Amino acid sequence: MTEAYLSRLSLMGHPLRVGVLRLLVRHLPHGVAAGDIAAHLGTPPSTLSAHLSAMTDAGLLDLRKDGPLRLYRAAPDRLADALLWLSENVCLGRPMAERARLPRPFRLMFLCDDNAGLSLMAEALGRRRLAGRALVASAGLVPGVAPDPVMLELIALRRHDTQPLVPKPLAVAGPADIVIALTPGAAGQLPPGTGGPPPLCAFWPLEPAIGARVIPRAAMLHKAYRALNSRLLALRRLEPGGMARAAVQAALDDLSSGLQAGGRACASLPERRRTSSSPALRASESS
Repeated sequence: MTEAYLSRLSLMGHPLRVGVLRLLVRHLPHGVAAGDIAAHLGTPPSTLSAHLSAMTDAGLLDLRKDGPLRLYRAAPDRLADALLWLSENVCLGRPMAERARLPRPFRLMFLCDDNAGLSLMAEALGRRRLAGRALVASAGLVPGVAPDPVMLELIALRRHDTQPLVPKPLAVAGPADIVIALTPGAAGQLPPGTGGPPPLCAFWPLEPAIGARVIPRAAMLHKAYRALNSRLLALRRLEPGGMARAAVQAALDDLSSGLQAGGRACASLPERRRTSSSPALRASESS
């Protein structure tokens, strides 16, 4: 394995390949199309192709073909193996630090584009599901002027406190131990500059509630609420506070894929539906 480790370490000596790995890690556990990688990095596809091929051959990336698309997924654990080999066999273990654990309670932040809909809803739901276990906040890359009124009605019907829910920038949200991006735009900005040590990062993609029509927006928000509720209930059962960071990261990635983390021991029942007095939300609940 020595040659494989040396190959992976040498590939990380090129800034473009570092940029590729950084981008793909931000989108884990999901893959990214080769064309999207080239567009994001501003690199001609012909130039990028050789780098992607070399990184795939070395095991730093996994390739999956989906029709005409070539989807690349980062494999940072294989680079970590190479770094561990370097630490143990070259540096005689001197750089190896004690395995860090998350504090109790841990600080959790949800990040989206405008902090007007999805991330505010996640903040309200997170405060309920992780009460006593986490300090929950949210932020937006470019905060909106006001919260989405359809979102506010949906969570008010579920008896969430809507008073503290206002769009805010990262600077106001403060540092975090875990940052969960809910949109591709937010995932592309991980890790956010919130001050303090780098947080654990995850990407839980949710369909944005866009458009002027109330009923479709309510239906999309209702679907996002249920997805968040299931994941946060699973996270509550894990109790990340006090867990090793690597174990928490693996659980966050599992939940992003829709899998049940912790050996599928976190399966949770969906929240009981409530009857709404709003025609728009009644339509979304029956969908």
